[in-house]
Amino acid sequence: MLYLEKFLFPDLENDNLYFDDPKGSFYDEHTYPFHLTSEMSLWSIDFEPITILYGGNGSGKSTIINVISEKLRAERMSMFNSSPYFDEYVKRCQYKANPSLAGETISSKRRKQEKYDISQITTVLTSDDIFHSMQELRLDNDRKLQKSRFLMDEYVCPEELPTHLNFETGYNVENFKRGVEIRKARNSTRNRGSSFNKLLLKTVGKMERGFSNGETALMKLSELLEKPGLYLLDEPENSMSCEFQMKLADIIQYLARYGNCQFLISSHSPFILSMENAKIYNLDHNPVDICKWWQLDNMKRYFQLFHQAKDLFLR
Repeated sequence: MLYLEKFLFPDLENDNLYFDDPKGSFYDEHTYPFHLTSEMSLWSIDFEPITILYGGNGSGKSTIINVISEKLRAERMSMFNSSPYFDEYVKRCQYKANPSLAGETISSKRRKQEKYDISQITTVLTSDDIFHSMQELRLDNDRKLQKSRFLMDEYVCPEELPTHLNFETGYNVENFKRGVEIRKARNSTRNRGSSFNKLLLKTVGKMERGFSNGETALMKLSELLEKPGLYLLDEPENSMSCEFQMKLADIIQYLARYGNCQFLISSHSPFILSMENAKIYNLDHNPVDICKWWQLDNMKRYFQLFHQAKDLFLR
């Protein structure tokens, strides 16, 4: 499914920006991001179900994703570093979306049913978003663990039940209820451990089991990719081992083929880059070129490394 078909970047030489920029600020070489794409001769991106931006650090992968996300007014979890001219640049970009996302849907009786646009089905996910989700999961577990310790202390040495309750203000009501629950669990003659576990589950909630960074990152990312739509992923493989990068690549390919999802991904992971039918824009090449994954410099270096050591692997 193609939700976004084409994106065009402004051309400093041919877009008549002078009339909008009497001071010549857009032409200053330090005016970010006006010279970013023009210096690479990148004037447009034509999308496939999976499109990848490849390049080294500082090549502009993340900036291009941020520009596209701002133009589409996409939903995003974390903010990004902008500049005074960023909005001016975004304003001059253009895109072509699937016609079904350009306005109203029309029923079989030629009546307008609803109005929507591509922003409603577009989501930006960065490696920082995944990291923050992992942190939230750990903090939630830490809070539950601390609360369970307090509950254990009360279970072992229960305090006296409060005698002054006010049901209008709620004063001491929750403390009284919790005290009663603790005494019931403590005084149970059978399966005391089970009774306390039920009390913990009811009071504290279920704690997630401990996952590695890679497991947690893959789990959280899979949850965030549940709905059909356009996803802009900025280096999603960070914190993932080779095993989980391969699983992520499988998930992306499955959703692109069967889940009505479209992906624009910035990455230098060999497992992401080697996905079948992915269209790769090589930002390390000037002008920007469309390459196959085995034509990329980093992939050639991997091949040379393993080829030189092939005898070690074949022992």
